[in-house]
Amino acid sequence: MTDGPTARLTPEDIRTSAQTLHRLAAHLRTGPSLAAALPLIAALVDADTGTAAHLSEALRGIARYLAQETTVPRTDTVEATLGEYIEAASTLQDLRLLDLTLEPLRTASVRRAPTEAAPWQ
Repeated sequence: MTDGPTARLTPEDIRTSAQTLHRLAAHLRTGPSLAAALPLIAALVDADTGTAAHLSEALRGIARYLAQETTVPRTDTVEATLGEYIEAASTLQDLRLLDLTLEPLRTASVRRAPTEAAPWQ
């Protein structure tokens, strides 16, 4: 798969991306060292190139596409759906601030016992 805007995408490309996120979540549940996990987290939450930024752009693109597609009826349901895509994109755009959380994680001397479970596990 190439990164160019004219590259042909397939549903399998999107499924592969989703599977990669699933693998990341599973990997983080194994308790890797912070030094090993931070580069993965950084790639995910980077404000310009991370998943939140790209998914926000994709959702806005979906809304734009559907709004401009003449074969999509402009019903109240469709209008509400477009609004939901845009709202979700805005929420994800707000998550771009997550990249600011990385530096404190890199420099903090936070330790917890290996047997202590995190609240989200």
